[in-house]
Amino acid sequence: MRKRDLKKTKAIIGSVTSVLLVGLLFAYVYRDDIFQSIQDPGQPFQTYEPPAAADYASLESWLAQPDLGVDPFTLQAKGDVFVVVPSVYRGGEHWNLPFDDFKRKNKLQRIVRPNYVSPYGEAGRLFAPYYRQASLYAFMTNREDAQQAQDFAYQDVKRAFKTFLAESPPERPIVLVGHNQGGSHVQRILMDFFQGELKARLAVAYVIDHPLPLDSFEGPLSNLSPCTSTKQSQCVVAFGSFTPKDKVIAQRFAERSLVFDGQAYKPNGNRETLCINPLLWSQSEDYAPPRLHLGGVAAEGLDPDMVPASLTKQSGAQCQDGLLLVDTPRSKSLRRPIQVGAKFRTLPSNLFYEDLKQDAKRRVQNLLSSNTLPERAGPLLDGFEMEEIKDAPVTPPD
Repeated sequence: MRKRDLKKTKAIIGSVTSVLLVGLLFAYVYRDDIFQSIQDPGQPFQTYEPPAAADYASLESWLAQPDLGVDPFTLQAKGDVFVVVPSVYRGGEHWNLPFDDFKRKNKLQRIVRPNYVSPYGEAGRLFAPYYRQASLYAFMTNREDAQQAQDFAYQDVKRAFKTFLAESPPERPIVLVGHNQGGSHVQRILMDFFQGELKARLAVAYVIDHPLPLDSFEGPLSNLSPCTSTKQSQCVVAFGSFTPKDKVIAQRFAERSLVFDGQAYKPNGNRETLCINPLLWSQSEDYAPPRLHLGGVAAEGLDPDMVPASLTKQSGAQCQDGLLLVDTPRSKSLRRPIQVGAKFRTLPSNLFYEDLKQDAKRRVQNLLSSNTLPERAGPLLDGFEMEEIKDAPVTPPD
C-alpha cells in the first residue's frame, strides 16, 4: 500500500474513532434521557387496552398474605400490615404492568419482598398485593395519560385494601407502608379511608421515597398529623432519601414528582415536603451520625421466613429542605448500582430496613398500650359450667 493510501486510511479510522467516542460520550451524558424515551408505550392511554385485573379473593393475587385460616390473636405479631410495593416495570410496551408478567413477579419475589415487605413482619401479618402498577415512564412525564395510568394502578390498590380490611379484625392496629410508587398510592389510601373513624386503628403510615407535601395535612389529610416522636401512633412518617451523588434525582423528586392533591395528580413544584429522619424519628434538621443507624439490608432470593443480616452504622442522615440527605453507605451493596436508568429504578436494598422494622413494632405497641381499640370478645359461655337440661312434664294451670 502506498504511503498516501496508508495516511488516508489512518485518517478515516481516526475520524470514525472520533465519531464513535463523541457518540459514546453523548450516550453517557444523556443516558437517562435516552432511557426515558425508549420507555414510552407509543400510544395514548385513552386507546390503550389495559391488562386483565387481579382477583383479590385469590391467594395468587398477593405477593404476601397470611394464612387466613389461623386465628390472628394466637400470633405474636399484634398488628396487620398493608404494603404497597415499589415500581419494577420500566414500560416500553404497556402503561401498566400486566398481572401475568411472570418476569416482574419473579423480581417482586426475589428483590422487593425481602427488602421492602419483610421488615414489617414482626409488627403484624403481612398483606402485599400484586397490582397493575404504572410503568416507570408514567412517573417520568406529566402527560395526562401518565396520570391516568397512575390512577388506574391506584384503583387496584384500593380494591386490595378493601379485601385487607375485610380480613383485619377491628381489635388489631393497622400499619400502612408504601415505597416509591407505593408511597403515592398510600397517600390516597390515607385520604380515602383514614379521614374518619378508621384513623383509630392506624398505628403508623410510611410514605417512603415519594414526596408528601406538608400542606396536605391542612387539606385532604387534615385528620392526620406527622409523627414527631417515637411515643406516637396514628401518625405519618415520610422521607425521600438522597446521597451526595443524587442531586438530579433529588431535584426531580422535589419539582416534578406527581402528587395527588385530593382531586388530581399535579407536579409537586417544590412544595415543602414532610421529612421524618428515620434515625431520630422527628422532623429535626439535626445531623444523625452513623452510630444511630440500626441497619440496612441488601437481600435477594430469600425465603419469606428467612431473616437477612443487617449492616449496621452504614450512614448518617439529616433532613434539609424537606429532603433526607444521607451519607454514602459504607457497603457497596447498599449503594445505587451503576446502570442505565439507575436514577429511576427501585434499589435492590433497603438502607433503613432495621430502623423501620423496629419503629413499626414500636408504633403498634404504642397503639395497643393506649387502650383505645376495642377488646376482643371472649366466647359467650366462657367461664360458665354447662349443665344438662332434662325434660320435665308440663303441668297445666288449674
